[in-house]
Amino acid sequence: MLKKLIPTLFVLILISFNSNATHKVYLVHGYAGLGIELEKLQNTIENKGYTCEIFKYPSLSQDVEITAKHLFYKIKQENYDSVSFVTHSLGALVVRSLYQYVDSETNNPFIYRFVMIASPNQGSPIADFWAQFGFVKYIVGPNVDNLTTDPDTGAAKFPIPTCEVGLIAGVTGKKTGFNIFIIGDNDGIVPAKNTKIGIEKDVAYVNASHVALVLNNKVIKLVIDFLENGYFSKNKFN
Repeated sequence: MLKKLIPTLFVLILISFNSNATHKVYLVHGYAGLGIELEKLQNTIENKGYTCEIFKYPSLSQDVEITAKHLFYKIKQENYDSVSFVTHSLGALVVRSLYQYVDSETNNPFIYRFVMIASPNQGSPIADFWAQFGFVKYIVGPNVDNLTTDPDTGAAKFPIPTCEVGLIAGVTGKKTGFNIFIIGDNDGIVPAKNTKIGIEKDVAYVNASHVALVLNNKVIKLVIDFLENGYFSKNKFN
């Protein structure tokens, strides 16, 4: 156990004492996203002094695992001392999938913090509905299967992050959510209970729908909180 922690401790010490240590934040959009919806968040993060980039990919045609491999090689090529991620929806599964390429012995690349917004970590019942029709994947792409709640072939199959994880979920704060056809509180696409993996360092709930979350000022503040401190502000339901 101690042997596995040594690379992590080394990098943390490096960041703390070496003012020249480099760090980059990657923003990864969700299913059918274009990336422009993350520009407000990107601008705020950059204004805080971070190097930040929106990683764009064809989510309607490219499988999560292929996207993760492209992101991994991009990170390796850019060669920052450490990286963090902020993801929306399907983007969380892209980063989780990326973990299969991380060298567990050296923690290379070193992933520092990971903020998930509206993450379908246990899948979405909406994907379950559409995935039952075989022809659908030819229209909306292969990721409909990756977004299902099936524990073996759906969202839950991807690796569990080993970095500090903060989760932001959209809710109404009532028994029913934005979508009355989904059981329990939800953001219109993902039930709040399905956003969790179980290893989150901190969780925050915001009264906003699935897409609106990335534009919400309270969400953006929470993202900055976690990137800077590794936890959210005290008021975790807005």
